[in-house]
Amino acid sequence: MYTNSGPDKRWEDIRETLEKEGIGRIWFNGEWILMVTDLGLVKDILTKTDLYPKALLEESFPRSLVTKYYGTNVVFSNGEDWKRHRRIANPSFRNLPVHVFVEFAVKFLDIMEKIDNEPIEVNDIMHRLTLDVLGKASFGFDFNNLEDPKNVYVTTYNEVISEMSSALYFLFSFLEYLPRTETIKKIAKLNKLYDDIVESKRRSMETGEIEKKINNNSADLLDHMVNACNDPENQTLTSDELRRDIAIFMLAGHDTTANALATVLYLLAIHKDAQKKVREEILRVLGDDLTPSMEQQKELKYMNMVINENLRLYPPVAHLPRRVPSQDIKFRNHVIPAKTPIVIFIYGVHHSSKNWEDPEKFIPERFENEKHEHYAWLGFGGGARSCLGNNFSLIEQRITLCALLRKYEVSLPADSIHKDRLQLEPPTSGTMGPSPIPLIFKRRTE
Repeated sequence: MYTNSGPDKRWEDIRETLEKEGIGRIWFNGEWILMVTDLGLVKDILTKTDLYPKALLEESFPRSLVTKYYGTNVVFSNGEDWKRHRRIANPSFRNLPVHVFVEFAVKFLDIMEKIDNEPIEVNDIMHRLTLDVLGKASFGFDFNNLEDPKNVYVTTYNEVISEMSSALYFLFSFLEYLPRTETIKKIAKLNKLYDDIVESKRRSMETGEIEKKINNNSADLLDHMVNACNDPENQTLTSDELRRDIAIFMLAGHDTTANALATVLYLLAIHKDAQKKVREEILRVLGDDLTPSMEQQKELKYMNMVINENLRLYPPVAHLPRRVPSQDIKFRNHVIPAKTPIVIFIYGVHHSSKNWEDPEKFIPERFENEKHEHYAWLGFGGGARSCLGNNFSLIEQRITLCALLRKYEVSLPADSIHKDRLQLEPPTSGTMGPSPIPLIFKRRTE
């Protein structure tokens, strides 16, 4: 069976098998892939990385544009290669430029001021916001997507992502043998932008400019990575490797956070009691502040429960990248042959009645005391290779929600296609998102 349907439809198709067996298979891109929801096997896959290494892009999609663009990077690498990338990247994500999140939250509110009580397509505007935040916070480049969504770098980036995730090339893999000259030109344009930025950062390192930025807390992620490359205790990354890491950060951090913000706003629009409770908490914790400090974010306990419940119901990554066991695996009455492509089906884990009571219901309070079984919630993956950018995403979500909800009441138009159930799109580039969601933002009178 091949389906490029949304994960909710895929779950419906194989729910019975997965609930009973904990594993099931689907036909995808010319091969059988094993879907896993059993928590014991999930734990093994996430913690025994030598036994379950990641499938590298060049192995899974040898002729794909995805492989040409991303190559080996911090997400798609194994062993010493992965450790080298991770050693360089880890410190960057411990020193996040929070001022950038605040800067764009203010800019975003300025744009919202011009729209009141009219439907806004939140999936689109959240993608515009998160691309701007990611570009500036990752490598100091302002895509200006909020104010000028048709500028050349934004359109080039969006077209490349759309081309690479086209279902046609997964359905008919032989199409990868055909020349895609225009898309390759666009990839070259983005690579040139990233290469120029990397070289500029290396020059800034030599002049001491990066050290100054780190000392005054204005450094972006790439500043920290270039600085870490100069640490004699680390093995350095080449400029090509830094560029590929930037590219994968853009993919992993843009769609995922944008989709999470779109779906959490949808949930708050249809659950007015939860929206009211989040807003009251924001006003109580922040007082007159527009955006929360790092300390205040810890106090937003109900908001954090809402964010976690949203990531459970609508995980932006519906399944984790493929693993390929290095040897035959015995699982219950089954033998999984070595090299069998395996994916952890996060959507299935999150919607299984074995793991969650009333799994289809929106109940933020289920996260009040973190009572759920370990590995039953995989909003950012798990194990040694959990998402590097989890704090980045959470901080951006909290700041955006604080800025919006203290000023606006959010509601769903009466004629919305999402009135009875959120409609999900087929996954693109490994991420899951909703169909367009127009929401109404009405200015509050304080």
